[in-house]
Amino acid sequence: MSRYFAMVFCAATVLVALGAVAASAHGMGYGMMGPMGQPGFAVNGDGELGKAVASQTCAACHGADGNSSDPQYPKLAGQNADYLYAQLVVFADGTRKSDIMSAVADALSDSDKANVAVFYAAKAAKADKVADAQAIARGKMIFFANAGPGAPACAVCHGGQGGGPMMGHGGMVRGGMMAMMGAGPMPNLDGQHASYLLAQLNRFADGERASQPMSGIAASLSAQDRQDVADYLASIP
Repeated sequence: MSRYFAMVFCAATVLVALGAVAASAHGMGYGMMGPMGQPGFAVNGDGELGKAVASQTCAACHGADGNSSDPQYPKLAGQNADYLYAQLVVFADGTRKSDIMSAVADALSDSDKANVAVFYAAKAAKADKVADAQAIARGKMIFFANAGPGAPACAVCHGGQGGGPMMGHGGMVRGGMMAMMGAGPMPNLDGQHASYLLAQLNRFADGERASQPMSGIAASLSAQDRQDVADYLASIP
């Protein structure tokens, strides 16, 4: 086993040991392996009903198709539906702090949360134009190889719709190895606004947004590393 794959396997084992998120609604059961290696949680929602919720509640900030024009608001298009649903739940109960989103999510029924998650997940994210080719190359190297001293590669956990090696970016399973192994839904970061990604990495690193293992991983990255990873991910179509 190569040093890289040994690092990836060990990192995944450690992260799984942190435990899975507990939740239940619309058939979501975190921490359980599903058939064919798929995560044992899934949002059962109606995308057509979700479209109505999105147009009335979400589109002003996140865009009608989930591609927000203002980079302070994240793109929701192409996002993992399980992750979108889970974030609406933690915004609503106050676990994830946001004055705006907490009120919005709390006003949605459980069915609304599931429906809007399924609606946006079916849309295609549109990549941003990133002019700095060197930043993209550096960010890609960090994403797949090393997220800082003692930290796993980003690709261990994060998957998406783009092409890539065995894990991450739609490799073995949408959501990355950690979702496959039952650690809960992982966000798809492909095509997300670089400024939004950078802001979240900085919040993790500063402890403003608490998360294990993301707090430690983000803190292990230099400011330039965070910017480069954000630029790389934003550029992925």
